[in-house]
Amino acid sequence: MTYLAWPSARFDEFRADPEGNFLRTLDAVGLGERIRAGRRGERFRGSPDLPSYFRKPHGPGWALVGDAGLLLDPITGQGIGDAFRDAELLASAVVAGLGGDRPPAKALAGYQLARDRAARPMYDFTARLAALTPPRREEMALFEALSRSQPDADRFIAMLAGVVPVREFMSPRTMVGLVGVRGFARLALGPARRGRPAPGPERARAA
Repeated sequence: MTYLAWPSARFDEFRADPEGNFLRTLDAVGLGERIRAGRRGERFRGSPDLPSYFRKPHGPGWALVGDAGLLLDPITGQGIGDAFRDAELLASAVVAGLGGDRPPAKALAGYQLARDRAARPMYDFTARLAALTPPRREEMALFEALSRSQPDADRFIAMLAGVVPVREFMSPRTMVGLVGVRGFARLALGPARRGRPAPGPERARAA
C-alpha cells in the first residue's frame, strides 16, 4: 500500500486531480518512477476526517481497547500495537478486579492510568508529525545526525514501530549524544514554546 498525506486545508485541491497530485508528490521525493513501475490495484481513497482522542475506556460492565478508546493519526502506524498493549493491560485489570485483589472499579481506573501514561508520549509525537508543518532547524539537525549513524537510525525506526519507547529514545542522554547540548535544549523547549499539540491534528490522507 502506498500512503500519501497532504494538509487537510488542501484536500479539495488534491481531490480535483487525485492521480496527478499523487504522482507529482511522489516524483518530488524520488519515488514516482518506482510507483509507476507497479500496477494500481484499487481506486484512490482519501479522507480529511482523521480525529485523534483519548476516551474514558471503562464503565459499569464495559471496557474499551485500541482505537475504540484511544485514536492516533495513522501517520505513525501505532494502531495494532496499541490494541495489543491495551488488551494486555485490561486483561490484568480484569483479573485483579474479578479475582478480589482490587475492587473492579479501582482496577479499571488503574488500567486507564497505565494506558494514558504509556500512550501519551507517542500521541504527542504523532500529533507533531501529523501537523505536516516544515521541520524546525533543531529537528533537521536530529535527522541529519540520524543519517550519519545507522544504529541510531535503526533505533529511531524502532521507536516509530513502538518497539523502543519514545521516552527512551528521546531521553536527554540520547538527544545530547545526537545533537549536542544546545540542540537538545532547542528540541526540549520547542513544544513549550508552541503549546501542547491539539488532540485532533488537521490533515488529510490519500491511500
